[in-house]
Formats: sequence, C-alpha cells, structure tokens
Amino acid sequence: MTKKATKKITVTRFDAADYLDSEEMIAEYLAAALEDDNPDVFLSALGDVAKARGMAKIAKDAGLKEATKLSIQ
Repeated sequence: MTKKATKKITVTRFDAADYLDSEEMIAEYLAAALEDDNPDVFLSALGDVAKARGMAKIAKDAGLKEATKLSIQ
C-alpha cells in the first residue's frame, strides 16, 4: 500500500472591515450588499462598516498616520 501525500492548507480569517478604507470603498460595498434580496446581507455589511470606521478612529487617536490594517480581536 502506498501512502498518498497530502497538502496542508492554511487559511486565514477574512474580515471585510480590513478592506473598507475609504468612503468610495464603503459606498461600493454597501451598494453591492443592497443588491442582495436577503436583508441580513445589508445588515451585516453595516456592521462591517461600523467596525471599519471604529478601527480608523482608533488608529487616528493613537497617532498612527498610515494604518492600513488594524485588527482588533
């Protein structure tokens, strides 16, 4: 019997808030969420936007000038 090699897959957690770094990106994200028939999609998108704006404020208050990614867990 031969052993089959298996590949280990590494995944990272995706958080849309990490990518909502401009008013334009937020507007596009919310517009796309509104296209879905499920209202929960839009509500979830609003939560992502709130989280993204909160992170930007924290970065600004901390004096970080170029905070492109701030992860709060």
